[in-house]
Amino acid sequence: MERFFMSRRSAVALIVRVRTSLLAQNDDPSVANAQRQQERVAALTRLLFDVRAGRVSVFELKDPASMHITISSD
Repeated sequence: MERFFMSRRSAVALIVRVRTSLLAQNDDPSVANAQRQQERVAALTRLLFDVRAGRVSVFELKDPASMHITISSD
């Protein structure tokens, strides 16, 4: 797992990129995979709101690569 220190702005941009990429990956139309994808998008959306609001300063992303993110003070 890679560890990164970044500003809140960069962390928000990263989450938005991962979320957008996940939304673009609509390859498998099966119900189970669609449900799993919707849950992942919802979790990223919640994380995005929490990071933007300053409620989260450390988080992990598993996709596309395993990353541990620590938000440094701006």
